[in-house]
Amino acid sequence: MIDLSSNENPYPPSPMVYSAVALGLNQLNRYIGAEEIAMLRKALADYCEVSEECIIAGPGTDFLIEKIVGCFAMGRDVIILNPSFFKAIDRAKHIARRIKRLQLIPPSFRVEWDSVLGTSALVIIDHPNNPTGKCIINRTQLIGLLESGNSLVIIDEACFEFSGETFVDLVEDYPNLAIIRTLDKAFALAGLKVSYLIAGKFFQNKFSSFEWLINRPACAAAVIALEDKAYAKNSVDRIVHERERMRYKLEELGMDVAPSQANFLLVNSTIPDLALELRKKDILIGDLSGMWLSDYYRISVGNREEINALIKAIEKLSN
Repeated sequence: MIDLSSNENPYPPSPMVYSAVALGLNQLNRYIGAEEIAMLRKALADYCEVSEECIIAGPGTDFLIEKIVGCFAMGRDVIILNPSFFKAIDRAKHIARRIKRLQLIPPSFRVEWDSVLGTSALVIIDHPNNPTGKCIINRTQLIGLLESGNSLVIIDEACFEFSGETFVDLVEDYPNLAIIRTLDKAFALAGLKVSYLIAGKFFQNKFSSFEWLINRPACAAAVIALEDKAYAKNSVDRIVHERERMRYKLEELGMDVAPSQANFLLVNSTIPDLALELRKKDILIGDLSGMWLSDYYRISVGNREEINALIKAIEKLSN
């Protein structure tokens, strides 16, 4: 089975990671120690070029967002883009004042951010957006949100290494801003689930630390992976190259493919039940029909062989 539905890195992590994980396995009878946590915080802070006090690490992006919702959604509106893949939004239904979904409509996927200015909301934005692959908010619009009303803003930069766009430099000036990043994508550690907040003062003062919930092998792997930034960059470059090759091939087959700044493509296809037909050929893609628009699909960037298999299968379906 070829899985192009989960936005995972198709390439393995740095070879250095395996020896680090092996060392971590030698002490599974012991709880993770303060020195190991300190090394992780320092490695993350150095990578992001922020102070260590800004870093709050945890076992995965969904975990961090769930905790943010639990801590800060009470009595507030929760504003998200639609569609959204944040699993923690289900929890917000029970504690938030209301959930407001900003509908993304092709082909521009534009959002009128002025419509949510002056509110007291918890705003969660993925940047680039999943599934469009587009950066939906710019710096001026974000600053407007941060300075208007009493809103808290969370920016999910899971695909930062692919887009090159970040708002990390705003965290120092805006205590109501937090950036979420992960080592799942560019660093290929999805199986270990290490994510982190780069948090403004408001979040630092009111949000607990979750580093202790990261297991020892994951912590060791994260520290070593961050040391081998060149390997991660090479992996990202390969994915971007294959993304553009896949986009070109799909457009040749008559599909409408949105430009992407992430590790996936948003595709509109006239082939009936494309995801189901590909599944019959042991290829998984994301079908957005049930949660958003019919005939729209999100396809993760695989390696060259996986993409070739995808293109070959779609060519047969097209004929």
